[in-house]
Amino acid sequence: MFDRDGNGYITAAELAHSMAKLGHALTAEELTGMIREADTDGDGRISYQEFTQAISSAAFDNSWA
Repeated sequence: MFDRDGNGYITAAELAHSMAKLGHALTAEELTGMIREADTDGDGRISYQEFTQAISSAAFDNSWA
């Protein structure tokens, strides 16, 4: 759902689209913050490992709520 083109990474556009489909439209500021927090290697996209780490972390601390 998140990685729409199947390249193994989630871009900002893909994240925004997926969140909107889930009923959680993001502001540009929210989107930037989520990418910044999840993109631990700084390449501007979220890998599967970064995504699972961010989701696991968010489940415990609600930093994305």
